[in-house]
Amino acid sequence: MSARAGGASVRAATKADADSLSATLARAFHDDPVTAHLIPDEAKRARALPRMFKLLFKLGLPHGACFVTSGYEAVTLWRPPNGWHVHVWDYIVNAPELLGIFGMGVFNVMSTMDRIEKLHPHEPHWYLQTIGTDPVMQGKGYGGLILRDQLAKADASGVPCYLESSKDTNLPIYKSFGFEVTGEIKIPNGPTLWPMWRKVPM
Repeated sequence: MSARAGGASVRAATKADADSLSATLARAFHDDPVTAHLIPDEAKRARALPRMFKLLFKLGLPHGACFVTSGYEAVTLWRPPNGWHVHVWDYIVNAPELLGIFGMGVFNVMSTMDRIEKLHPHEPHWYLQTIGTDPVMQGKGYGGLILRDQLAKADASGVPCYLESSKDTNLPIYKSFGFEVTGEIKIPNGPTLWPMWRKVPM
């Protein structure tokens, strides 16, 4: 555990954590290139992101791989091996909620997600769908603490990990945890993402 993380611990998130962890992720991703592309208006983005992350959490919760630090300083939403894909049925069932969040921009969202998913590796792996630290807590070790927690479990089970970084400034951070850039995902008229793969340490 990082000494800078103030003695925080990591635990599995439950349904009761939905509002708090979604608020943390919304603050963490307010200036993210992908969310800014999907919701250009800042005021609309501020309203929509908590709802968006609450939906992502709802979809991920059944996998039992969503985690929070003890004070909601950092959050991770993981998908287990062979469970990374969001099925069409999930989109259909949640269509009213998606429309409520994105309005007509939902088609841009679907197109962007489709482009990202087409380049997703199919080898069994743990997928770090989302990691975010509350901006006021960044640089204090909470992100590293929560990331190391699941990486240790993945290593113990001999399974690699995968993520897509939406900021080039985060690449050195992920590289320090063993992730390596495997290419680029360019969103038409939008940002570039960097897929990163982490082999199981020998």
